[in-house]
Amino acid sequence: TSCTATIHIRLERKRLPFTHPLEINLKYTHNHVTNSAEALSFRCVKKEVQEEYMNLFKNGHSPASALHVYEDQLHLNATNEQNLMEILADRAINPDYGYISNLFQKYRDETLGSSNGGSMFKRLEVIVEVYNNSDYGKAVLQEYDSRVGKSFILCIVTNLMHRVHEKIPQAGELCYMDASASFDPLNTSITLLYTSCAAGALPLGLFITSDEHEVTLEKALNLLKTILPMNAFYGRSPQVGPIVFLTDDSAAERNALELCWPNGIRLLCTFHFLQAFWRWLHDAKHSINKEDRAPIMEKMKKILYASSDSEMNAHCEEFKQKFYNYLKLRKHFELLWERRQFWALSFRIGLPMRGNHTNNYIERSFGIMKDIIFARTQAYNPVQVFQFITMNMERFYERRLLGVAHKHPGTLCIAKRFLCPGWEKVDANSIQKTNVANEFLVPSTKNNGLIYVVNSEIGVCTCPIGMSGAPCKHQGAVSMKFHISTFNFIPSLTPDDRMIYAYIALGYVAEDKSFYASLHAQTALQNQEIVRSEIGISNKTLITEWRGTEELSELSEENKELGETDLFEFTSFLEEVRSDYQNSGQTLRTALNKFKDRYNAAKSKSIPRLSSYLYDLNRNIDPMVAIKSGAHIRVQVESIKRRKTEGSSAKRKLPGSKYEEKENLDPQVIPVRKKKKLGKKEHNLTKNVLNNRPN
Repeated sequence: TSCTATIHIRLERKRLPFTHPLEINLKYTHNHVTNSAEALSFRCVKKEVQEEYMNLFKNGHSPASALHVYEDQLHLNATNEQNLMEILADRAINPDYGYISNLFQKYRDETLGSSNGGSMFKRLEVIVEVYNNSDYGKAVLQEYDSRVGKSFILCIVTNLMHRVHEKIPQAGELCYMDASASFDPLNTSITLLYTSCAAGALPLGLFITSDEHEVTLEKALNLLKTILPMNAFYGRSPQVGPIVFLTDDSAAERNALELCWPNGIRLLCTFHFLQAFWRWLHDAKHSINKEDRAPIMEKMKKILYASSDSEMNAHCEEFKQKFYNYLKLRKHFELLWERRQFWALSFRIGLPMRGNHTNNYIERSFGIMKDIIFARTQAYNPVQVFQFITMNMERFYERRLLGVAHKHPGTLCIAKRFLCPGWEKVDANSIQKTNVANEFLVPSTKNNGLIYVVNSEIGVCTCPIGMSGAPCKHQGAVSMKFHISTFNFIPSLTPDDRMIYAYIALGYVAEDKSFYASLHAQTALQNQEIVRSEIGISNKTLITEWRGTEELSELSEENKELGETDLFEFTSFLEEVRSDYQNSGQTLRTALNKFKDRYNAAKSKSIPRLSSYLYDLNRNIDPMVAIKSGAHIRVQVESIKRRKTEGSSAKRKLPGSKYEEKENLDPQVIPVRKKKKLGKKEHNLTKNVLNNRPN
């Protein structure tokens, strides 16, 4: 406006000794209105406003979403209508979108680097190095390079994940593994390794890759093992891994697991198995009559959920008699039958499944990542993906675990089975304690004369539900009557148990132990010092049944409780067996020799495994052939493949192949993976089977 208003500031050296050396001359002759909305729009943005927007960008906001959130907060904080109009018009407090967009570009260049290529990897390398030196966790990076065929791999194990390995017994028993993509424009894949407990699914580690080829996953798992703690998988070590892996039918994942953890038992998610079979039935090229699809599916479910080998074989024979007139179905079923040890529940007896036979925990965890941690917004590049995981995801699980520790779970829904519904129906007066430590005899609520054995220390029961370590009413009844803490029964958690969850969340517990006390408990001693070693006390009650090591030292403590009468009776029994072996025929001797081999096989794994085998003799369980980790599992040729790998019908080229004949291109530019265009379908298998439609 060619305004003539000026401000003149004069500072002369000769006037420095004076009390007022600075001279300011104001010429207040404006040719416009000074307090108009248009005049306020030219003011310089305040430093604190810039910092506020930087924090919003750091939390994943785009310029548009950051502007909306910030203006909405200004609106809520305004004292009156006049104040609202002034602050929204003032650029110093409420900058324009162009300024915010430029500020976001500056933040992105300085903090995140470029969207792809060598400059992005340089920034990521710096971020990973800072993270490794910050004592917040560990990460390892392999940069992408198309010239030598190196895939992009970034493995992350945060401190919270370290403590999950250390304190959660299920970490050594069962590990879920699955992958998902679409977290950034490059469509890189995030593979999660999780376990589950009463607090829900908890992370054990994860890695980000540029593709899902078997060789890439194998390299990623081996890199992940280098940053896992020495007590990983509840003391089993990174090289041994957990007892069971539960995955979907991805050949790349399962083969990589077999190469990296050959001792692990690889099982299939029952939901994904049934879903693949239902889709196979609906494929028109397989020529299955519409009215036969539901009966075929129903019989397949009975085979899968059979509780014993004999029951499964009986259903299999019925399946063959009714539906083997379909030649393609016959061929497909025989392929599935050869791999039944991976999907049939009758092969999982004696394994620490704890009632989990699907990947639902990890599927829901991906939903949480996309809905809450990423707020349904794609990250700018892998650098920002790394920040979301190490910051937002870490805070989310800290709050979830503290909610359990404080009995204030918020939106976390505790699974009903961890409340052991129906425990009050058990006659508490009929529960008896045996001579074995932490072992109880509980009568059945349905069949008179049927007695179940409950071991509260390892959270198992000989009933059909609790046999795999899942929560059952018999465990709940024992916990309530004898006031025993068990990690399968949430109401029984003691202050020491809740301290463990607090320690996993923060690596710290409250200074006063009474902070975790029940409302009806007596006041604890004040100023009681709690050291970290004290947290491990309650872990002695969370001994693992299936760790694969023999806890002989604990057996010696149990032997002290063994009475002379019991010892005499058992010795007499052994003499009787010895006499029968010498005096009976070849048939009985052969059977006893077989029993000896199976006894030694179970004992070689662990004493608790031997105990489970002896309890389940009536189920004809052979511990030597329960599950075998054999040759590489081939993908069903007729099933819908969830991932296209090199050599498949998709004819996908190796990453970077399209750059081989071009010059002056960055070899570290990750090629963008194509996204599958799949229509949304309702994933309710039972409902879709009843309605005879694809799932």
